[in-house]
This record gives sequence, C-alpha cells and structure tokens, in this order.
Amino acid sequence: MFRGLLTSYHDIYGDLEPAAALALLDRLDLPTDTPHLAELRHVLAAGHTNHYRSPGAWDDAVRLCS
Repeated sequence: MFRGLLTSYHDIYGDLEPAAALALLDRLDLPTDTPHLAELRHVLAAGHTNHYRSPGAWDDAVRLCS
C-alpha cells in the first residue's frame, strides 16, 4: 500500500487526494525508518497532489526530513 501511494505521488499520471492519502498512510503500520516515508508525509501534509504539479516540493521535503 505504501509503495502504491509513493508511486502515485511520483507518477506523471498520479493524482492523489492529499488528505485521504495522508489518512491512509497514517493507518499503515510502517517502521519509522521506511525510506521516503517522512518525505511523503511532508508533501501530503502540505497538500501536494503529485510531483509534477509541485516539482520543488519533494526536494524541499528531502532537505527538511534529512
């Protein structure tokens, strides 16, 4: 499920509903050190629907979550 959310965010045709995707992500029992988990949470919490509509958002999340 996590991989699907992450891929949907980065896919050119991906179009997540940020609040619903974040709620689903929060229900998953994932280790805190799951790669890209913090970054995905960050972009979804900021309301971004996909990487291509907000290209700098992921880079910002990487900088803030590192």
